[in-house]
Amino acid sequence: MSVRQLWEGCDAAVWAQKLDGRTKLLVLFLVAVLAIVIDNPRTLFLLFTASLLLHLFARTSVYKWQVLAILLLLGLWGSMFSQALFFAQTPRTPLIVLIEPSMPVLGQITGGLSVYREGVIYGAVQGLRSSIMLTLGLFVCWTSDPRQLLKALISWRLSPQIAFMLVTAIRFLPVLAAEAGEVIIALRLRSDTQVGRKSVIGHLPYIAKPLLARCLRRAQTLALSVVSRGFFLATARKNEFWAFNEKIVCLMLVVFTVGIAVSKVAYLLSEQGLYFGDLRIVYDWTKLYL
Repeated sequence: MSVRQLWEGCDAAVWAQKLDGRTKLLVLFLVAVLAIVIDNPRTLFLLFTASLLLHLFARTSVYKWQVLAILLLLGLWGSMFSQALFFAQTPRTPLIVLIEPSMPVLGQITGGLSVYREGVIYGAVQGLRSSIMLTLGLFVCWTSDPRQLLKALISWRLSPQIAFMLVTAIRFLPVLAAEAGEVIIALRLRSDTQVGRKSVIGHLPYIAKPLLARCLRRAQTLALSVVSRGFFLATARKNEFWAFNEKIVCLMLVVFTVGIAVSKVAYLLSEQGLYFGDLRIVYDWTKLYL
């Protein structure tokens, strides 16, 4: 599988490709709100599991699963490791002491360095939030044609220029990676070097100019194509058909997300003294699950 195919949704399941772009973007936004509002690790893990199940049902290829796993592990590990070392809130329980405060040089500079249990938990929660958005964002990218997202943004009365720039940004990195691979192959053939990591590293300083030239030519061709089709003309555009069942699902998810946000705000207000006895069940439910 090529680098460009790795980031395109040509091999996704049919139902995932046929989903309306508005449905995908709205679900992505609502899940982002839920990831911010929810603090309970178990609930966040259930939300993360649901996002992984979407990839499973969409029949994401093995190569894409490998990329997803690497990105998730790097994000989770980085979040947990950084928070475990530099967690500044109290209370905090040291699990492992890396640098004693009494150590001659490093101890005086750093004041001691330890791995804190509360930092690991806090980092895991923050890592789950980023993992949820990463997983769902890749699901949208891997199952959507750029035209789907472009039509969705325009149907929401977004400026055509801004919509086009957003969609182009989504597809820029895969195209750039594919162009870089072609440039490296050309440089390797010209210098008669064999395939290997050393040859790739040796050619990295020389790919900037040809890669920039290819990107400029591609941008010029894209600009001429867009202008010739009259994409940026201020003409009225009809809204694309949005399936009724997708509308119902999105409406239910909006109501659910708003309910979660309202219950969390009510619970936070109760902690500040604004308490209502009739909402005790809501407070208990929010404390247990949110």
